[in-house]
Amino acid sequence: MKYWLTSILAFALASAACGQRAAPPPDRPADGGPALAATMQFIQEKLSQQGQVGSAEILSNGVTKRNYVNVSDVMADPAACTLYTTEIVDSTTDLPKGQVLKPGFSIEDLHTHIVETDTIPFRQIEKITVEKLEDIVNQKYSETAHPEIKAAITPPLFYVNLWASSAVFSSHTSTTKGKQGAVEKDSTNKNIGITIRDEDTANRVAKAMTHAMELCGGGVTKKDLF
Repeated sequence: MKYWLTSILAFALASAACGQRAAPPPDRPADGGPALAATMQFIQEKLSQQGQVGSAEILSNGVTKRNYVNVSDVMADPAACTLYTTEIVDSTTDLPKGQVLKPGFSIEDLHTHIVETDTIPFRQIEKITVEKLEDIVNQKYSETAHPEIKAAITPPLFYVNLWASSAVFSSHTSTTKGKQGAVEKDSTNKNIGITIRDEDTANRVAKAMTHAMELCGGGVTKKDLF
């Protein structure tokens, strides 16, 4: 699953088509709420303070996955209304008791190392939610035709989920399994998210992101006026 579960082009193309430069977002809302720069700085600090977040994903088929997620190199750019993050995920799989590896496989093949860099444009975000990571994982198993598999994640983790109606979130992922060479992939997505250690922090980050989204002009589906 992508805990690690997209460079923004639409806004730049629209600006170029009009022959105008995009106006910078207001630094402070009319109601006197936190300034955009302070809000983006808060998001950057909270994500950077997370450190490595570890959990065990215990599956109903007897398999246990041990995941360690670290969000690093977080940079919030208020002038561009954009958040840049790097997420490093190390995952190992514990086989069910009594099960052995197939010939030709080693214990190293059960380890996956992922480095994902993401670009998150707040102008294009339309919705932000906070969900239990366990619910996200189980939904993914169901969507991939494995509804019989149920996961329990301990300790409980939370996921700040960001949504848009078009693929505006860009990601570059480098995946290494065992001794195999790294596989590089670039993608754009309508949905992206960040794993958070506790519910209170997840809610505070989501609230700050919602405020930044609104200051940057996001939060609503863009529609033709005429």
